[in-house]
Amino acid sequence: MAKAKVTIGRLEYIALPKLGVARVHAKLDTGAFRSALHYQKLDLRIVDGKQELVVTFSMGRKRTKVVFHEFRLVIIKSSTGQRTERYLITTTVKLNTHEVRTQFTLFDRSDMKYQVLLGRKFLQGRFVVDVARKNILG
Repeated sequence: MAKAKVTIGRLEYIALPKLGVARVHAKLDTGAFRSALHYQKLDLRIVDGKQELVVTFSMGRKRTKVVFHEFRLVIIKSSTGQRTERYLITTTVKLNTHEVRTQFTLFDRSDMKYQVLLGRKFLQGRFVVDVARKNILG
């Protein structure tokens, strides 16, 4: 028997424990394939012959710097048809008692209302979005 999906609202508070973010508002976007995460600064560097991506996140009042050893570049097509290259990282999202390891593209969302966008890859098989509600899980 298939596992029942959890209903969540169009906005939910999440944590990103591996990024040092205890609580941030995320927008659920069923139109987006991948999830996107706001970054403040990106630095690509080579240490001991291996590339690493140093990302500074600023969410809420907290600023954290995280080093990623596993990442890749992907091409994202926006809703307007514009193609851009973005870094893709994997991290854990905590939504109340649910923990999901998922991929995020890194994007400067400073001109947008929400710093975290959760797309269909995150939702698929786990969650159903009730667009009339917000913060169902806390």
